Amino acid sequence: MSIPNHQLKTDNQRLAVLCLVMFSVYGGLLEFCGIVGSRLARALARWGKFWN
Repeated sequence: MSIPNHQLKTDNQRLAVLCLVMFSVYGGLLEFCGIVGSRLARALARWGKFWN
């Protein structure tokens, strides 16, 4: 049983779109974590100066 070429093409397109979506979501999460992390680090540094 051979898979029709059209079906294969749509599957590849779906996979490509899924990869793009996952990549953008993951990238957005990483960026968000980076922003929050840097703010947290800055706040902790300020608190450290305040206490010492």
